[in-house]
Amino acid sequence: MENTRPVRFSNIGVDTGGTFTDLVLIDAQGIIRTEKSFSTPDSREQGVFDVLERAARTLNTSVSDILSRTDIFAHGTTASTNALIQRRGARVGVLFTAGFEDTLAIARGPIGRVGGLPQSQAMDFIHTEPPEPIVPRDMVRGVVERIGSDGKVVTPLNEVVLRASIEDLIADGAESLAVCLLWAFRNAGHEERVAAICTDIAPGIPVSLSHQVAPKMGEFERAVTTVINAYIGPLTQKYISDLDSGLATHGLSNPIQVITSTGGAARAANVGKQAVSIVNSGPVGGLVAARFLGDQLGHKKIITADMGGTSFDVGLIDGDTLEEDPRPFLDHGLPVSLPAVKLVTIGAGGGSIAWTDGYRLHVGPQSAGADPGPAAYSRGGTEPTVTDALVVCGIVDPENFFGGAYKLDRNLSERAIADRIAKPLGLDLAEAAAGILEIVNARMANLIRKVSIESGHDPSAFALYAYGGATGAHCAEFARHLGIGELILPYAGPVFSALGVAIADIAYSHTRSEPMPLAADRTEAINANFAALRAAAATDMEAAGIDPAACTFRHRIEMRYRGQMNEVTLDWPSDRFDVDDIEVLRDLFEAYYQKRFGASTIRAQTPLELISFRVEATHPTSRPALAALDETAIALSSPKTRPVYLRDTGFMDADIIDFAALEAGPTYHGPAVIERDTTTIWLPPGASATMDTFGNLAVIPQAVS
Repeated sequence: MENTRPVRFSNIGVDTGGTFTDLVLIDAQGIIRTEKSFSTPDSREQGVFDVLERAARTLNTSVSDILSRTDIFAHGTTASTNALIQRRGARVGVLFTAGFEDTLAIARGPIGRVGGLPQSQAMDFIHTEPPEPIVPRDMVRGVVERIGSDGKVVTPLNEVVLRASIEDLIADGAESLAVCLLWAFRNAGHEERVAAICTDIAPGIPVSLSHQVAPKMGEFERAVTTVINAYIGPLTQKYISDLDSGLATHGLSNPIQVITSTGGAARAANVGKQAVSIVNSGPVGGLVAARFLGDQLGHKKIITADMGGTSFDVGLIDGDTLEEDPRPFLDHGLPVSLPAVKLVTIGAGGGSIAWTDGYRLHVGPQSAGADPGPAAYSRGGTEPTVTDALVVCGIVDPENFFGGAYKLDRNLSERAIADRIAKPLGLDLAEAAAGILEIVNARMANLIRKVSIESGHDPSAFALYAYGGATGAHCAEFARHLGIGELILPYAGPVFSALGVAIADIAYSHTRSEPMPLAADRTEAINANFAALRAAAATDMEAAGIDPAACTFRHRIEMRYRGQMNEVTLDWPSDRFDVDDIEVLRDLFEAYYQKRFGASTIRAQTPLELISFRVEATHPTSRPALAALDETAIALSSPKTRPVYLRDTGFMDADIIDFAALEAGPTYHGPAVIERDTTTIWLPPGASATMDTFGNLAVIPQAVS
């Protein structure tokens, strides 16, 4: 970032990751400025103010001055994710329909036991233990009531027993309540009455209702989603509220926006009711930014690869659609019933720890995180990591990490790899470091291949957008193993998720399950569902101060062959459905089904079932067109080289190029290291790169022979 005269910032996006907190500022002229700082796990909001302070120092101004000149402040956070993974949420009391108190413990067979685990662990059934429920059995109570599948009352609500149960849970220390009654999404009367009585008994206790949080079929998934919302809701609400008020105190005039699992943003006031949808919100921002940049560069088919300090995330974009996960898991044994952009994650980041069992070399999934971090950070870490391997191999310059603002200790990297990897395996130091990189690159290539092929896509037909602070050092290597022809490293790549957070549209989504056959006598019911969901989404927009007439509404249907367990989601291009549309919808379903599952998988004579309906309202966030970079590149000093170690080759001299010296147009050839203050880009031998006028690098990786 450069010093500049005061300007108005149209958008600010902040993404708090496990290791770094990233900042993007877009001014009214479309110029992007970026910053990074270390995350502060014990006080997430402090990390936000730290990165704002870094930006203020670079701009020679104050945080208050920046915020007072900002229109939109959007945030993606891992606060909810970490609270869930570390089991540091609220003490939750749960109310189920009497007779179903063991829903969380019984789960759904193998799904509850191994769901959400990496495949290697899930297949090792003998050594895999079922997860501990996030709510202990003694914090669950039964409610005497029953709603039937048709929405009619079978057993009236017994309020005397209910009051005793609520008082009992409060006495046992419940800090938040979750209410999950059978078929409540077909008739919410009992759940609403339970909520009223909860408020009457304990006015300060938040209550999560299943018909509001997850109004869909699937008793176990609906219960898990509601319980998670109650579990992380108080913490998430407090964090966002404190951050919002803190930013307002420092001059921000508009409430902050928080990105959700769908890739849209919601107002801060809605966070408590939809806390579960904010889990993993930050990484979704990368897909939003990739779709935005793809529109500029003409790419409609995009695979995204995001490598940070702790993890490697892969997503897929086909046209205007961000691929959704049909059954998202937030953690081991915790499937949730909510719309979520599909992101597949493995533990492969700059902080991933390399280790050996004495026979083989492994990388991850354990991570050194931000504290203590890789051995090279000099923060007490002694385990060898991917970052340490990059230092030993010469790809990362320990004197120029973070643009020289943070020095790394090469000696500590060498000691960690030598003691923990090289000596136990009888390897040379450099060979051990190169082996770490080869393994992590192969793991990332395999994940991309798995994500694309399992969705019915050929990865070679896609452009690969590589971003995240650590991806540049690896992407050319794993892209060539995939046959990728177009590899893009965006200008804002080191903070790409923060860019997506900054430009995310306001979006509200409502879903309702009402199973029915695809038949002529059900068109009225279909239209009634669409109308009710559209009205609910419009109400959300009005509450956010947005005119629904200025919004775009997307109508979707989840359906399946009769007798199947899982449904697919299709867009329906209208808010109306007529008898003549039955065959149109069937044709859409079968075309998608055959593409997704392969030729000859459709069953033309099998009836179709409609399971759920969804309406999404979207209002575009104001954002200026991005500006081209200043064409004046810094003058190159005398050419520099540095020895870089490659397996099967040994040390070779690589050109060292300052990113600020790159010009739009010329081609730069590997072996070369392109250094930025926020990332390092490695061009292996045979690879080449060209920069466009917006600062994006198009890389042609060398194909594997």
